[in-house]
Amino acid sequence: MYADPTHIRKKRVNLSLNDSEARLAEAMAEFNGMQTSVFLRELVLEGLTRFHASNSGAAAPELRAAQQ
Repeated sequence: MYADPTHIRKKRVNLSLNDSEARLAEAMAEFNGMQTSVFLRELVLEGLTRFHASNSGAAAPELRAAQQ
């Protein structure tokens, strides 16, 4: 089914949101035409990439070049 089995997402993380946080996540996902879980996963991964880049001065140029 997958060309590379390492891309199968099988690790789960539970996230608890209050009502307003959940509504915001759902609204943003809908606005972007995505499922809420996919939207939140991409948001988390983007945040982790930015966090890593800001804390890794030496690697920051390589990360920015890879993203473009």
